[in-house]
Amino acid sequence: MAESWRFCSNDLSPEGGASGLPREDESPRRTRRRSLSDEAREARHGAILDEATIEFMRAGVSSAELTLIARRVGLTRAALYHYCSDRYDLVHQCYLRTCELIHSDLQRAGVTHGPGLAKVATFVELMSSPSHRPMAVFSEIGLLSAEQCQSVIAAQQRNVAELQTLLTVGVKDGSIRKCNVDIVAEAIFGVLTWAPLSRLWLNVSDGTLTQRMAKAVPQMIIEGIAAGKEERPAVRKRLADVKMPTPTTPREQRLAGLAQAGSRLFNERGIDGVSLDDVAAAVGLTKGVIYHAFKSKPEFVAYCYHRTLDIQERILNVVENSADGVEYTRAIVELHVQLQLSDVHPLWFTTGVENFPPHLRKQLVSRMNTILDRTLKLNERGIEDGSLRKFDIAPVRIASVGAFAYVSQWGASARRLSSTTLAREISSLLLFGLRSSESK
Repeated sequence: MAESWRFCSNDLSPEGGASGLPREDESPRRTRRRSLSDEAREARHGAILDEATIEFMRAGVSSAELTLIARRVGLTRAALYHYCSDRYDLVHQCYLRTCELIHSDLQRAGVTHGPGLAKVATFVELMSSPSHRPMAVFSEIGLLSAEQCQSVIAAQQRNVAELQTLLTVGVKDGSIRKCNVDIVAEAIFGVLTWAPLSRLWLNVSDGTLTQRMAKAVPQMIIEGIAAGKEERPAVRKRLADVKMPTPTTPREQRLAGLAQAGSRLFNERGIDGVSLDDVAAAVGLTKGVIYHAFKSKPEFVAYCYHRTLDIQERILNVVENSADGVEYTRAIVELHVQLQLSDVHPLWFTTGVENFPPHLRKQLVSRMNTILDRTLKLNERGIEDGSLRKFDIAPVRIASVGAFAYVSQWGASARRLSSTTLAREISSLLLFGLRSSESK
């Protein structure tokens, strides 16, 4: 993969060679000075990408404050452009650097002593570490040029393939139970992607949540949450029980159509990559119709998120009568996967949470925490009835959502398989983890 995030093209002087070796007429002292200068520039560049990644996660690409990024690393905004050509080049660099960080973790995990399970465990622990450098979420890849987009996709696919290889090694040596490694790799990346985002969305006051996640997430992926390892028949909950009531008035029909079309487009191209004109055109209306119902784009996006939360509440209504924790987990994953692959198009929670006005964000955070409280009670019930083992419920349930929330983004790997197969593999990962019964 190209390492454009390391140096700009002008880092190497015309006289100096790309190898970094001194010319015959250069003194060792001059070479050392240039080497130290290059190292300082590389360190500054890395700090810029760290701060930019955090800012893009917080505010989204379009609303991110480049002046704030520059100030945090001791630069002026003008000086920031010595390291990037524009905002989108900076996003591209952050995405590529994230791919490189993940690749580095995979490489370190690959040389870990022991069976395949130990290698995957090392990778998940590295990625979950509170000291890990910030990693971007590729939610706004649609803003990049075709060439930039392809470079990120290629690097991302390479990482998925490497994790699939580690999983395959574990299945072959018997340390990992038999599973569909394509699905499991995507689900693991979903968990690792959502975990840092969730802390922004939920605005959790518990200062220890990051450390708790770092411990609980690898345990969930390796060991699962079920008390036993026995398989059960599929739950077969009906999607029809979850879908929202059919709108009756013309206004309700317009709002439902706009929310569905907007959520689909936002999922495909990122929220910053879709205008209200795009949403209106998708349903054959003018932008004025949207502004008649919503004062701003953030208000419309918040409406789409509330629609998703409505659906999640209906899912909980359906699964709350489950026999035990195992059945509940199967059911909630099955319904979420069906929704992701249907034409309902719930909007998945992504970057830019702090871009909402305070009152809109407060409403969303409040509803998300209410839903979380309901899921925690279901898990407590599962622990009490013995179907689930004792585990740190909050970080596990928060992070586990990532395993199935992004199925619609998986592309061909999701379309090739039935929703039943996908749900079975994902719920088995959450319930039973990766460890095979023979490896204990």
